[in-house]
Amino acid sequence: MPDDPSMPGMPLFGVFFAIVLTLVVAVFVLVLGTAIYRGVRLRRQGVNPLTLDSDLAVKVMQSDVLRRTPSKAERLAELDVLAANGTISAAERATARERILEA
Repeated sequence: MPDDPSMPGMPLFGVFFAIVLTLVVAVFVLVLGTAIYRGVRLRRQGVNPLTLDSDLAVKVMQSDVLRRTPSKAERLAELDVLAANGTISAAERATARERILEA
């Protein structure tokens, strides 16, 4: 590009543009390489990288991690209902109450 006296900053702009373009291409190649590396690694471990996030979400939702445990009051109330219905005896109720209150 010939030097034009009416545009004194033009060669500097060209160098700056080349540096920015080089950095953009380098970042793109790095991101693409990382994605390919992770995909290959997951495939070798028997995991489908395209469905990994949804597979993990399903496993977490089906695990005990998100399951709410009833409070002591709720568990004691359930024992009272079971005893009132005759499902458990008074002795079983007393034993279960002790276990709940000790925990």
